[in-house]
Amino acid sequence: MRKTTLILALLLSVTTAAAADRTTNSLLAKTWPAAPYADLPDLGAGLGIVFSPDLSVPNNCRFYETIGFACFDSADWLDVLSRIHAHNTSNPGRRIRTLILETHGTNGHGLKLQTGKDPQDERSYISVGALQEMLEPVGVRYIVISACNSGRLLRPEIYRRLNRDPGDKLFLPATRGIIDATDDFDPRRTHVKIITPETSHIETTLVGAIRELAPATRDVLAAAAETRNTRLPKQFAVSEMLIKMLLRDPGLRLRAGETHVEELSKEQTTPEDSEKLFDAFLARLNYIAARDSKSSATATAAAAR
Repeated sequence: MRKTTLILALLLSVTTAAAADRTTNSLLAKTWPAAPYADLPDLGAGLGIVFSPDLSVPNNCRFYETIGFACFDSADWLDVLSRIHAHNTSNPGRRIRTLILETHGTNGHGLKLQTGKDPQDERSYISVGALQEMLEPVGVRYIVISACNSGRLLRPEIYRRLNRDPGDKLFLPATRGIIDATDDFDPRRTHVKIITPETSHIETTLVGAIRELAPATRDVLAAAAETRNTRLPKQFAVSEMLIKMLLRDPGLRLRAGETHVEELSKEQTTPEDSEKLFDAFLARLNYIAARDSKSSATATAAAAR
């Protein structure tokens, strides 16, 4: 009897894992369909990325703009939203369909942008419902939340309107305001899907240097930056979640919808695993650049014949 129960449990575990894989693969195919195929300068086509300034590095957006993302680095949600609106209105051929949030989750009490941890620093918050309500009219269809304890942001009591006094030391003064959804907003009717990790955890942001990339990759990036009338920064910041999305990492589990988490998680990737993940990110960029160069050389040779 015990043996039968064990076999059934193993079968259920395998089936559940397979279903999670299918769900994640389906979401990745919708949110970032070009990732496995795009040339390096167009890697982020159709995607926008929002950085909280204190999770970023100087001129970080130049790196992302060079590889095709629309990038926003601000402590003011109103500023970010207005710039997203302007981008999608002015660039119909490169509209943001998927927005990736590299922000704070504030222990699950609100999406936070800030310049620093001092109470007087510039800082603003927004609810998940407000993001859906304000971004749907300009064509955003997916919002990927790369923030600590992102599952707690979907709790019904704060989904539309944030608690101004949650009693959490991370919920610092909103010197640039708090944005809530209107009373008329109904999450069941929005076309904007929220994507979060299957389990809440502490999200890690890594910092790398452009010089860590292969010389050929740096050449491709420099040419793309020149085409877009910008200059490459010396460093860039990237979250583990974004890396896993690009790599189609089998360990990544995503879900869409309003399923929320109550528990506060302290789970975090080990430094050793973070280093391996970052190395894989560099290798992927190098691979894409080499593939692009080979394809370009083949096309040039064919044209010469």
